[in-house]
Amino acid sequence: MKLALVCPYDIGRFGGVQNQVTLLARSLRGRGHDAWVVAPGQSDQPLRSLGAARSWSVNDSSAPIKLSPLLVPKLRRAVAAADVVHVHEPLMPLVSMAARWTGRPLVGTFHADPSRVVRRLYRRFPPLRWHLRAYRSLAAVSETAHSAVAGMGDMAVIPNGVETVGLPPREPTAGRIVFVGRDDPRKGLDVAIEAIGQVRETHREAHLAVVSPDRVRAGDGVVLYWGVADDVKRELLATASVFIAPNRRGESFGLTVAEAMAAGAPCVVSDIPAFADVVADSAILVEAADPAAFAAAIRQLLDEPARALRLGDKARERAEHFSIERTTDAYLTLYEAAIR
Repeated sequence: MKLALVCPYDIGRFGGVQNQVTLLARSLRGRGHDAWVVAPGQSDQPLRSLGAARSWSVNDSSAPIKLSPLLVPKLRRAVAAADVVHVHEPLMPLVSMAARWTGRPLVGTFHADPSRVVRRLYRRFPPLRWHLRAYRSLAAVSETAHSAVAGMGDMAVIPNGVETVGLPPREPTAGRIVFVGRDDPRKGLDVAIEAIGQVRETHREAHLAVVSPDRVRAGDGVVLYWGVADDVKRELLATASVFIAPNRRGESFGLTVAEAMAAGAPCVVSDIPAFADVVADSAILVEAADPAAFAAAIRQLLDEPARALRLGDKARERAEHFSIERTTDAYLTLYEAAIR
């Protein structure tokens, strides 16, 4: 099968959607399919680039997207040979929305937990439902993402996939607390830094390893791993004594959490719906944006290595539910139905 995976965001920038599109395309090629990515930006993976993107502030985060109408003919050419075009975030301007007019069978995936304003727009603006009628199949990555677009068509829930095989061996480094994410307000890096400061009052070996595409200022107890490759990120997760995700809101799945779980890291994460669904009972859930609560949970795991080991083992087992193999199987079912 020839499959074009359309991503509205700069494929070379750090982000959950970009990660998922790239990983899914690689998994599909591993199954013998001809899969390529169509997106703004540049990548070392098979890509038909739509040119440069520009960052816009959206939902306490930044969205590197392309809005030029000149991309439409380029997009049509990029997907012309595809049997199926898989569009990620079908309602994101302009790349994803333009895919409606490519004339190819469409499958769409919703990734976001949008703001209340956007959710109201989805419910009250009929042209968006008309737009989605062009799709043969629709999916959402979680119940949280699905709730934003409920009523806009039949939709499968297909979780994001992560690599669960071929990962580095688990070798915790004493006191290493790992955070992965952008320095956007809703990601909670400030909460993580404050929490680690409190932990270091009783555990001087504790330090925060920040894996980020942003140049975060390192300081006492904070080490920045800026713009590192995925293999370095996987190694850091394998050496984490604890992984933390102090995100405030706006998360639809928790891809970095699932990656940490697959690495066998004991996790302390915000008790927000998307994270709670991913971890089930395999992580410690604490109140979002509460540094003291995060610090207390981190101390518990540092002081009780046997408990941390059990939690990491349970996390690894839970992560198998989100293997990229399962995700690929689910999407292949939708692709095959789209071309019948």
